Amino acid sequence: MGAFKEMMIDEVNAADLSPQIRAVLLIFEADRELRAKALPYVDIENEVVDWDGIYENDFGGGHWAALTWAKAIYCDKVSTKSDPFDRAFALNSQLQVEVLRALATRWGLSA
Repeated sequence: MGAFKEMMIDEVNAADLSPQIRAVLLIFEADRELRAKALPYVDIENEVVDWDGIYENDFGGGHWAALTWAKAIYCDKVSTKSDPFDRAFALNSQLQVEVLRALATRWGLSA
């Protein structure tokens, strides 16, 4: 279980959230494993992500790539050892689409 109190995403009005946290949520909700292992570490109400807690979980290559993208989008910089572009090949098509949607959300190009 994550470090933060659980809060259902449906309970929050997405329009009230920052583009950074909305982008992270798009990526995390795109995949069942990410949802189960990463969402418990997101404090939606305070828009804080416990990245260290998330990284304590075991993830495969595609999920690591998605996390790398999510953190870069959230932080507005690459703050991981690996570059998101170096891991992009490991994303499945659904995660690729969600990373692009997350980038568009962060940059204000979509709702």
